[in-house]
Amino acid sequence: MMVVALALTACGGGRQMASDSMQAFDVEEPLAEASAPPAAPGAQIAYAYSVSYAFDRRTVAAVQGEQLALCRKLGPARCLVVRSTLNTPGPDDHIVSDEAVLLIDARQAEALTRRFDTIAEAGGARRSRREVVAEDVTKQMIDADASVRAKQALSERLLAIIRSGNGKVGELVEAERAYATTNEELEAARATRAALAQRVAMSRLTIGYVFNDMPGGSSPVAASIATAGETLSTSVAALVTFLVAAFPWAIVAGLLLFGLRRLARRRGWRWPWRRHALAGNGRAPLGDGGTGR
Repeated sequence: MMVVALALTACGGGRQMASDSMQAFDVEEPLAEASAPPAAPGAQIAYAYSVSYAFDRRTVAAVQGEQLALCRKLGPARCLVVRSTLNTPGPDDHIVSDEAVLLIDARQAEALTRRFDTIAEAGGARRSRREVVAEDVTKQMIDADASVRAKQALSERLLAIIRSGNGKVGELVEAERAYATTNEELEAARATRAALAQRVAMSRLTIGYVFNDMPGGSSPVAASIATAGETLSTSVAALVTFLVAAFPWAIVAGLLLFGLRRLARRRGWRWPWRRHALAGNGRAPLGDGGTGR
């Protein structure tokens, strides 16, 4: 009976039947109605921001460096650099994309993004895109908090049973196993609650940097016309490369064909269609007893 009680407890089962042998081991999870419900918290909203800057000058590194320096100066409690990428464009690179991902204090998100805009504009960039996404995680927070409280109460009851030493050895072993499982679930519930709280407290900010100095700007037609000379030279270079690569093989193929023709003339070989043509003209083909004339 003790094993059944523990199994029902670990699975969040219903209320167990009371008996004299089980009263000391009643470790049922408390129902939600057993205690007064907590005050309903306010709405828990997790915000995510996305900003993109367009550059026509090679100032991406300077702008990104200044923005990240500002973030680090504020400290990890207000701004944390999660990831950043920076590609140095070469002489032939006209379009390069970089990115930085930050976690910023949700209460100061708007003010901080404005400061980032000011830094970018001072570096010759313009903001080309801005997006704000809000997700209501209130229900998830309530569920996670309720799960933590329930698992905590169950863990304390199981621990009291183990410390009391009442019951058979097998029952106590089952209680210890249930206690270990409950603690694992409790830690998972706490981690979920902490992650949700982190999402609400710290907003995710993704900054995109796009460097583009293509002639013609963002117009595909103007860019094509401006780069027509480069495209033509690239095509000619590809053709020259092909001819240089094919030239040795063309010589080998010509020598092989020349050798085969000489051998065919010496042996008197003729293609079938030539034999029929010579026979129609009354001339015997070479190699068939005729002179070929």
